[in-house]
Amino acid sequence: MSQEITVVLMACRQALPEPSRLAGPLEQAGLKTRVILEPCSSKVEVFQMLRTLATEADLLWVVGCPEAACQLVEGSLRMAKRVAHAQEYLAEIGLEPERLGKTQLAAGNQEAAAAMVHEILERARSLGVNPAKADPLKKE
Repeated sequence: MSQEITVVLMACRQALPEPSRLAGPLEQAGLKTRVILEPCSSKVEVFQMLRTLATEADLLWVVGCPEAACQLVEGSLRMAKRVAHAQEYLAEIGLEPERLGKTQLAAGNQEAAAAMVHEILERARSLGVNPAKADPLKKE
């Protein structure tokens, strides 16, 4: 990888009570990782996902609770709909919808967390640097 790939995780506090357990393995694999904790994954709006991809992230991953375990009843369902909407928009503007992913993760589920880390690593390596990401040094 010639440039460092940045992964941003927007995660529900209940689904990801210990963010370092995910960020650590991603950083050890050579990815720059930032975790943004939300009170619920349903609080992540489409514009936030798109802005994050436009300004800092090569890959964005939203982590929510399993639908049956969501404290806000429909939070994970709302998150899934918003991620799907943002992916449709990415495809419409010619950017890979795969740059935005989601996982519903029960806190403490080590196997699911490891599978998510593996999927993020594979996707980040296959997609590479986000061509739509703004260059902070470039002035127009």
